[in-house]
Amino acid sequence: MVLPGSDAAVIRIKTDSLPVMSAELAAKVGDPKVSEKLIAMTVDCNGGYVYLDPYEGGKAAVTEACRNLACSGAIPLGATDNLNMANPHKPELFWQMRESVRGLAEGCTAFNAPVTGGNCSLYNQNPSGPIDPTPTVAVVGIVEKPEHVTTQWFKDEGDAIILLGEAADQTDPILGLGGSAYLQVIHGLKTGSPPRCDLETAKTLHTTLLGLIQSGLVKSAHDCSDGGLAVALAESCISQLIARETPRLIGATIDLSAIKDVRLDALLFGETQSRIVISCKALDAVKVVERAKLMGVPAVQIGKVGGDQLTVKTASGEFSAPLTDLHDAWWNSIARAMA
Repeated sequence: MVLPGSDAAVIRIKTDSLPVMSAELAAKVGDPKVSEKLIAMTVDCNGGYVYLDPYEGGKAAVTEACRNLACSGAIPLGATDNLNMANPHKPELFWQMRESVRGLAEGCTAFNAPVTGGNCSLYNQNPSGPIDPTPTVAVVGIVEKPEHVTTQWFKDEGDAIILLGEAADQTDPILGLGGSAYLQVIHGLKTGSPPRCDLETAKTLHTTLLGLIQSGLVKSAHDCSDGGLAVALAESCISQLIARETPRLIGATIDLSAIKDVRLDALLFGETQSRIVISCKALDAVKVVERAKLMGVPAVQIGKVGGDQLTVKTASGEFSAPLTDLHDAWWNSIARAMA
């Protein structure tokens, strides 16, 4: 139902593909027929976060996966992990593995996503050093109804764009830039403390988003992760594929000028956790913002859908990029790097 390219892939398991329910079990549940299932799946891990803080990085891996499921309209069911690590006989590397697994365990407990299996890949290193510890986690969730399936790309001209969650974590001295893609790509640094992952805040955000989706108010939802808010907005404009090699590009005009107490690089590219960009009908924007705030989730309308560019206005100035350029960089960079 949703191909890879959104926050999670979604498949439909037809009724005739499900196991036949026994008479004893049918009597208990009161219905001998099992309806078809809608299953969402996602895989996540930021190895840079885990390198800088294995415990927080492990929590963040599970949290991002569950946030992806929430953006797709799904509730987590279970997880599997793949512990890609270096030589565990070296105490500092074994510590990385132990702490990252502790973070995974806390995250899976918080989101009620038990680990049903997994595998380990150890001794991943060469004479120049070990790999970043990468405890990859895949989480599977269930979508209750077909109309709840949600994708990350913006839908229609004039829709309102809303940010759920804080623009930046003000308790973080480096405002979500630690371990960020921006720091690594622009400055060539892999350093700092990664963004703090608060599991209770994340659970509240996910529950709130699912409630909004199930109320029929949300047209798109995309989590802010690698690259921060600017990248999440760009992906929402360019990631829909309507046919082979045929993207559907739809622009957006964003106004962040009211946010003056956050430095520009952190505002656009900081990776503060528990943030989601959603879109809805313009007439529903006030209702969505108020419902989110009632649930304890910060929410603010930051723009509207439309045009052929992504334009972002900040207190420091206005920035624009053609969608064709953004899509070209997003779609072709790996192929060019491999050429």
